[in-house]
Amino acid sequence: MRHYETNSTPAAARLLALTVLADGGLDRNEVDTMMHTDLARRLGIGSVEFERILREYCDDLLLSAHYLDGVRLKVADEVLDLLLEDIADPKLQQSLLRTMQDIVSADGVETSAEVEVLARALEKWGSRPH
Repeated sequence: MRHYETNSTPAAARLLALTVLADGGLDRNEVDTMMHTDLARRLGIGSVEFERILREYCDDLLLSAHYLDGVRLKVADEVLDLLLEDIADPKLQQSLLRTMQDIVSADGVETSAEVEVLARALEKWGSRPH
């Protein structure tokens, strides 16, 4: 996986892209929900920027297939931990958790893979979304 600067917009956007793809598919409701959040506005994540980060994330997944967990589009826990470590600011972590939950809830179905991503973020960051 490529490295983004800690607490940067691309690092945050990559976690949002990971959340959108956690259930194995690209859902328009999830992307639309994410694009209309306060976090996306604050960080300046527009559709062009998000699509670029999403494409880079998918490219990284393809290049790092040995880091995938089985046949699902799921990064291994240790890789997810590294991506979560790119966000060190507690306020940004809280905003990301809320937005990630909004994404997961957007299509009305919370899959086990999506819940695993949220649980890992909660475990790693040691906090709860409001």
